[in-house]
Amino acid sequence: MSDQPTQATLTERAGGRKALGFYAALASCLLLALLDKAHAEVLGLIDTLYLFYAGANVVAKRQATPITEDKKK
Repeated sequence: MSDQPTQATLTERAGGRKALGFYAALASCLLLALLDKAHAEVLGLIDTLYLFYAGANVVAKRQATPITEDKKK
């Protein structure tokens, strides 16, 4: 193997994919606000897209638990 230390990727330095997505959404909102282009519709769309991205990751990793007879009552 190589003796050189491996460099962390941008995703690893940001804390993961969801954190990087959050920072990207935050940066785009800040940039739009600084450029005076931040309208409620655009900011709402960015927020909604980020929530879909983060929520889809949570649902994909969720384990389905079987329902037993005791839990039905």
